[in-house]
Amino acid sequence: MAVKHYDWKLGQPPPKIGAHSVAKHDVFASYIERYIDILSSNPRRRELNLTIVDGFCGGGAYQHGAEIIAGSPLRVLRAVQTSGARLTLARQNGFTMKSRFFFVDKQKEHVEFLNHELGQSEFSAEVGHSISLATGSFEDEAPGIIQAIKDRGPSHRALFFLDQYGWSSVAFATIRQIFASLKNPEVLITFSVDSLIDYFSGKTARTAGGQAIELDPAMGEVIKALKTEQGQRHVIQGMLYKHIISSTGADFYTPFFIRSADSRRSYWLLHLSKHGRARDEMARLHWDKSNIFVHPGDAGFNALGFDPNVDPNQKTLEFDFGSDARADSLSAAMDQLPRMIRDDAADVATPVTIGDLFRANCNETPLTFDLVSEAVIRLRDEYGEIDIFTDAGRLRPTAKSLDWSDRVRGRHQKTFMRLLGQSGR
Repeated sequence: MAVKHYDWKLGQPPPKIGAHSVAKHDVFASYIERYIDILSSNPRRRELNLTIVDGFCGGGAYQHGAEIIAGSPLRVLRAVQTSGARLTLARQNGFTMKSRFFFVDKQKEHVEFLNHELGQSEFSAEVGHSISLATGSFEDEAPGIIQAIKDRGPSHRALFFLDQYGWSSVAFATIRQIFASLKNPEVLITFSVDSLIDYFSGKTARTAGGQAIELDPAMGEVIKALKTEQGQRHVIQGMLYKHIISSTGADFYTPFFIRSADSRRSYWLLHLSKHGRARDEMARLHWDKSNIFVHPGDAGFNALGFDPNVDPNQKTLEFDFGSDARADSLSAAMDQLPRMIRDDAADVATPVTIGDLFRANCNETPLTFDLVSEAVIRLRDEYGEIDIFTDAGRLRPTAKSLDWSDRVRGRHQKTFMRLLGQSGR
């Protein structure tokens, strides 16, 4: 069931926006710039073909305090423009962004308002060319957009921003279609957890919304039986995350909550992709914007799953991506990695690739590749538990940064100092 939050109508002021929604748009813009920088990191690259889809675009402007600020469509356009200009200046032979934008909204008034905002902007000449506006549901427009992306070339580089108002406006079947049809899509979708909690019952799975996200009827009874909001969030995160992965076709994801300072409402910002490095970059953005994100889980690996042996109603501190959370994450990773490396190896003498180890476990952790690398280096330098090798098999006894292709191997026995440190906890 969608919850209507905003209305735009020509001739009237734009709707007000909360600080947490502004922060969400900051995340969208920041991720676009990082995405373009990573894909264009090869200095010989001269162009990038990219499609960006805003499936719930709204009217393109908001009132924020005394200011009128840009909404997601203009934030997206300006992020691409900024990145393209920076790369053009940096490259001796120039750089060309070959971008296509699709802005979709179900409300005719919203599209009219956006069209007016774009007409007053620096992008007015691109409307009807690289910028396409559509009135209709994202579900109805998605097949045509997918085909347009395929028609642009074989790379299928595409970012889908699906900032829905509730939790059921985007069917998982549509997300499956995106991942099944395109080689390199990424989907950022918001999911209103509190709306789902309010609405959830044993009958929810039989509603149109429940069917859209393919809910298990038993989940409603589990959630309603919980006594605390913290417990409900814990179960929703724990029970839904594997369901989302198996139901959407994404191989990698980050499922953390956006914190709302001006209300008690919260929502998930789910990033879905086919590539571990894309997932890692989004996780790094979570750490960089630590005042925005939280998750009701632990610091290390296997931090997001639902554990039936733990009382979800028990009050725990939320993981907030701050400095204490970083220290806890390093500590947890150092405890867990030696066993994980041994378990992943074909035998005790064979190193495992750190990138493969990370990709196999990154979906269930707030850890980034850099944090895992730091933990591995400390295990080598401070405790002598780990050996690090290049992909070619050469020992790296002093390296202070690691590549995804580097290999790690555990030593046979923990050092005495390491054992003392664990026993003191």
